Amino acid sequence: MDAFIDLVQENPAAVGFGAIGLFCQLIWPLFRARRAMMTAQLGIGVDYSLHYALMDAWSGAGVAALGATQTALNLIAGDRAWLKRAGVVFLPVVTVICVATWCGPASLCALAAVSLVMIGRMQSDTLRLRILLLAAAPFGMGYDILIGSIPGLIGAVFSACVAVTMLVREVRERRGESLRLQFQLS
Repeated sequence: MDAFIDLVQENPAAVGFGAIGLFCQLIWPLFRARRAMMTAQLGIGVDYSLHYALMDAWSGAGVAALGATQTALNLIAGDRAWLKRAGVVFLPVVTVICVATWCGPASLCALAAVSLVMIGRMQSDTLRLRILLLAAAPFGMGYDILIGSIPGLIGAVFSACVAVTMLVREVRERRGESLRLQFQLS
């Protein structure tokens, strides 16, 4: 906790961007529409990129900025599937960023987290999007623990909890719709 108090005193801008990223991270799972989810994801990427950069955590700053760029492209793409899939081009760039900013296990966590998130963002189905973003959570938590980002860790933990709840809700709703359709067809 002392490290966080020191960060607040020494680098309030890092804490501020971390707090805004945390807010976005807490709200994205609550949305039902893909576009709203992606808009919150853009906020996460931009704000955490600035947060990590101000903490000199360059692997996280680089991959978060790249993730924000991919999210913006997905938002612009709309229903054009070919443009959404163009995001796959970002995956090798993530590796280059993590190698160039190598800091051991933290860079591996950043690489795994953002790769899963990027693959998730390319999904048009919200269920697959939720599953992949949730799969990225442990790696994001690991990164935040290793670099000492309290806002990032809090956001990752709470976001994962809310994401699990929303995932279960969506699965139940889909199962209910499927049963209704089967009943109507019989």
